[in-house]
Amino acid sequence: MDTNYDVVIIGAGMAGLVAAKHLEDYNLNVLIIDKSDRAGGRIKTDEHQGFLMDHGFQVLLTSYPQFAKHLEANELDLQDFKAGAICFNRDKTFQVRDGNFLTSLVMAFSPVGTLMDKIRLGNLRAEMKRTDVADLFNKPQIPTYSYLKQKGFSPTIVERFFTPFFGGIFLDEELNTSSRMFEFIFKMMAEGEVSIPKMGMEEIPRQLKNKLQRTEFRFHTEAESISGQTIYLKGGETLSCPKIIVATNPDPLIPQLETQVKWQETATYYFAAERSVLNDNIIALNYGESRLVNHFSVISDVSSAYAPKKKHLVAVSLTHIPEKSVEDIVHDIKNELSPAFGKGVDGWKFLRNYHIPKALPMPADSQYEIPFTETRLREGLYLAGDHLLNGSLNAAMKSGELAAKAVVLDF
Repeated sequence: MDTNYDVVIIGAGMAGLVAAKHLEDYNLNVLIIDKSDRAGGRIKTDEHQGFLMDHGFQVLLTSYPQFAKHLEANELDLQDFKAGAICFNRDKTFQVRDGNFLTSLVMAFSPVGTLMDKIRLGNLRAEMKRTDVADLFNKPQIPTYSYLKQKGFSPTIVERFFTPFFGGIFLDEELNTSSRMFEFIFKMMAEGEVSIPKMGMEEIPRQLKNKLQRTEFRFHTEAESISGQTIYLKGGETLSCPKIIVATNPDPLIPQLETQVKWQETATYYFAAERSVLNDNIIALNYGESRLVNHFSVISDVSSAYAPKKKHLVAVSLTHIPEKSVEDIVHDIKNELSPAFGKGVDGWKFLRNYHIPKALPMPADSQYEIPFTETRLREGLYLAGDHLLNGSLNAAMKSGELAAKAVVLDF
């Protein structure tokens, strides 16, 4: 059926919400449809037995340029991770700490790497802080593991820190991710905090949605295909609109796209515990070969709202998901962590797991920005989403803004 909307946005994630915010500024009538039950896209938080569980381990980097532009930090009541990390395997556990999340690695006696590694880290941090973000994305890109080798970092620090830490961020333990993304994330962490909203990551898209004054939403509404200016919905209904923004994975809707989006997967397993094995708002990185767990945190040590009183919530992240039953994976997680953190791990109560096959897009060419006209596929059809730029919350917001600008230009 024909609609009275100027724009229909498919996808209520961060890209779609920011696009709607920009379109409202131009007094355009917007409808957002989404197959889910709420806004947020890949950013969602469930409440279960008094615990708050994000869909996958996600954090907010407060130095993201788009964060200050579109979000209100005070309303999110951000809770910060402590600067540093605990590195561990079955045989060894040590801490790296300092006043900054990355400069923690400059600790003189940390076994995380050699003295030269620590000097190089300090130099890299200084270089990133004085380099403009846009300039980082203008550099030639190589795999991150090649970049680290070129910078002279030892195999020890690559194995003990870079692989579990940045491998967990990129969901790529081989560190094939673009060096542009490595430098961007390194810079963001050097300049700001690593945080979560007190009441869960979904507070971020919820805040954006609440700022929208006229935009209408239809949830439980799944688009199956697009032809011309008509959206065909699951169940047989159609929607026609002069402008359509696809702010979700476009591959099922637009199969004629030349390049299919490549995705990285992840899984997060949540456990209830009687006590915290970390006693700190810090992340624990698992290093070495033949490991199942990439990292974990007692997320209720960061924000107490994530767990009921006198309880703790543990978030365990995997970047390779074995073909085993959930029960077997839970058993293997406990088996892997108990040598480093004690028999108390055996008493953890498994709550829920989230396996997310399409957790993070991996664009072939990582970019910070593109001309907004490049979001236009054809007259009346536009794309938004972090897959257009780079896999990050910042890119999702930026892409929504770019698509909206292209729509406004075409009216």
